[in-house]
Amino acid sequence: MAKFIVDCPDCKAKVAAEEKGAAIRQYSDEAGDPYGRRLQLGNCPVCNQLLVGESVQLHFEGYDSDSDVWSDPIRVYPSPPKAFSSYRIPKVLRGSLLEAEKAMQVGAHTAACVMLGRALEALCRDSIGSRSPQAVSGEVQRRIMLGTGLRQLRDLKIIDERLFEWSRDLQVLRNLAAHPDDDSSFSREDIEDMQAFTYAITEYVYDLTDRYEEFKERQEVRKRPRPSAAEMFASVRLTDGEP
Repeated sequence: MAKFIVDCPDCKAKVAAEEKGAAIRQYSDEAGDPYGRRLQLGNCPVCNQLLVGESVQLHFEGYDSDSDVWSDPIRVYPSPPKAFSSYRIPKVLRGSLLEAEKAMQVGAHTAACVMLGRALEALCRDSIGSRSPQAVSGEVQRRIMLGTGLRQLRDLKIIDERLFEWSRDLQVLRNLAAHPDDDSSFSREDIEDMQAFTYAITEYVYDLTDRYEEFKERQEVRKRPRPSAAEMFASVRLTDGEP
């Protein structure tokens, strides 16, 4: 029986899942280059968890290779990468979070730590640039580093004191991962905690803030006095062009 190597969230390890089914989609993009995606369905051989892995096609038989070549599967079920709803989240932040998820699933903990730090720095630059009059220029915004950015987020009341303390701890881990002179190692639990805190900060700054603003707008609409029957009738007469 065919197997595929994928991350099991329950066993917290890479496992050789027994493939029970697969689906492939191949097509050409706008430039005419081939593209392929593959989904593989199977069970963890240890805990029997249902697992679905997604691969992208790297090389194509008859096009640029003698055979089809696929990337390592990334788990998309269960616990797929976190999805955020806010349209304000910048592309670099979303991309960094996704890259961190991919690195975690292949056991590249240091790389995941660096990408989560990159995501936090992108959050700082975007949020401060939109809130602070002192950071309106693109050049100033690009110079905002993580430590300074986190303090400004707190001072601008974009995050509260608890989230600031979380983010400072994340900064320490990011710095250890980013500097080659530090002989530091990170456990899976360390990176999962860092990911959870980064998600929480992102959700607080973007998703929950947007949702709260929408809630306040609905409350304001409800507070507005409803027009009386006479006012509504007068409005209809004016709309119809009557004096």
